[in-house]
Amino acid sequence: MKKAVVGGLVAGALVVAAVAAAKNAQPTGTPEEREAAKAAKREEMFAKMAANMESMPEDFPPVALFNNIAAIRENTDRILEALDKE
Repeated sequence: MKKAVVGGLVAGALVVAAVAAAKNAQPTGTPEEREAAKAAKREEMFAKMAANMESMPEDFPPVALFNNIAAIRENTDRILEALDKE
């Protein structure tokens, strides 16, 4: 019994150490590559959410909220493009 408890404690300590090491790991790639990867992940998540929202009724509150977010994103993109032209 004592061996099993000690073994469990050691295994738990190893898991905690592995998680801590993973959190402290240095990111790979240049900052631009990391930002591009984050942007790609955000777009992927947004596309998945859009697909889920299409199956819901139009007057469902989360759909209305999602549509507003999509409109805000489009407006922001237009504003940023206009500022880049200046």
